[in-house]
Amino acid sequence: MIDGNARDFIEKLHYEDHYAIYNGEKFFFNGCQVKILENGKKSVKLEVYNLTKDSTVFSVTKSTATDCVEAFQDAPIWNGKSFWEIENQIQWVDE
Repeated sequence: MIDGNARDFIEKLHYEDHYAIYNGEKFFFNGCQVKILENGKKSVKLEVYNLTKDSTVFSVTKSTATDCVEAFQDAPIWNGKSFWEIENQIQWVDE
């Protein structure tokens, strides 16, 4: 990962938002958001938006933050590749 550590990036997705640039496009990573449902169970959501194209590229809702982050890592959202296949091409920015 350019300008950061990929493992730190992934770990912080459990509780923090990020911005990154990949392939000339800027992305917003909306870190795990916890919602308590009426039945008392929790729902956790993780989303990734392409700010350049104004579109959602990934969205998942699971019962735990770990499950959301794992689903993100496995998702082929980067031109058919997963995060770990292209992480060395992603620049972590903080704005």
